[in-house]
Amino acid sequence: MTANGTAGDTGTKTGAPHDGPNRVLLLALALGAFSIGTDSLIISGLLDRIATDFDVSPATTGQLISVFALVYAIGAPVLAAVTGALGRKRLLLIALAVFIAANLLGALAPGYPTLMASRVLAAVGAGLYLPCAMIITVSVTPQQWRGRALAIVAGGMSAATALGVPLGTLIGAIGDWRATLVLVAVLATVAAAVLTVAVPQVPAPSAVTLRQRLTAAAHPGVLTALLSNVLACAGEFTVVVYVAPLAREVTGVGAAGVSAFLLVSGLAALLGSAVGGRAADKYGGGRAYHGAVAVLLVGLAAMVPVAAFAPDGSWGTTVLFGLLLCVISLASWALPPAQNHRIASMDIPEPTVALSLNGSSSYLGLAVGGALGGLAMEHGSVTTLALAGSGVELLALATVTLSMAAASGSGRSREGRG
Repeated sequence: MTANGTAGDTGTKTGAPHDGPNRVLLLALALGAFSIGTDSLIISGLLDRIATDFDVSPATTGQLISVFALVYAIGAPVLAAVTGALGRKRLLLIALAVFIAANLLGALAPGYPTLMASRVLAAVGAGLYLPCAMIITVSVTPQQWRGRALAIVAGGMSAATALGVPLGTLIGAIGDWRATLVLVAVLATVAAAVLTVAVPQVPAPSAVTLRQRLTAAAHPGVLTALLSNVLACAGEFTVVVYVAPLAREVTGVGAAGVSAFLLVSGLAALLGSAVGGRAADKYGGGRAYHGAVAVLLVGLAAMVPVAAFAPDGSWGTTVLFGLLLCVISLASWALPPAQNHRIASMDIPEPTVALSLNGSSSYLGLAVGGALGGLAMEHGSVTTLALAGSGVELLALATVTLSMAAASGSGRSREGRG
């Protein structure tokens, strides 16, 4: 069931069925998402280099990702409330300016504490940018095209996984990890320049207070959707944050091999984003999301015997590991467009407010997954890492299944009363 008369229906060109999405605008928004997506996970491919430079463990270095994600998850709703009066274009450019400054600070960091501070600042920029970009996408896109439009913007994130993260990892392996953060700052600068030209002036929406956001999150359907997304992302990122040490231990590859794995799985992410959007348009966001979580669980669970029993460094193990990474990547990047479509289609008073909280749920899952994976690496093994990720993903699948059953039962109940 789709929402009627929502804030997402008040954008431009919502009339004729043949009206398609504004692709220039969507691609400009996706470019900004590309720079942020590259930054949010690029540390995962540089764990050992940073750890060696600052004399800390890879698990401690992994917390740079967890802190970024936690600041985003908590800060994004607060920042949205504080900046609600700003025009959307101005807010996007401010967000990218903060983000650029943060990465330059990280590139110049003399020690681990300064690098950690730069990650906090970068998360503030990301927390301002991404929810705004998603809300603009829903607002200006005809309802029948929303799944594909959301997939284009989310595709900036998956393209970062496909190109930005592997390229940054390779640059860090060949030269200095600091050069990778400079690359991210350059990408964000290019994005800002394109957005300055391509994005029209979009007025600020009606002010939404933090209390209203919390009220939207407390709606049973929204709360369940956000909880399932936290669990789904936590299961995924328990493994993905530590993919570099996992790949080295299971397959025996070096830094260049890790970059190759990231490139191949990143290309699968691009496909996953497109598949998620089209599946949401065809089958509905709930069914598309449920299917993606199920496939993700299969990929993570299959990683357990590979990590535990496959011959280390063999050709067969390397190929199988790469295939499983592709399955995990495809399924995980099908989640964002399906989840956004799922929330945007809910019959609730303010779906765009609920939609703005979804990014926080994803990044909270990233924070939880990064922390859980760090514990697994410190006190267990790569097999423990895969077990932990698949266990959390099983909880996510159970939550989604139960929520869909409850929603279906509620629908039948309403029909019976009618």
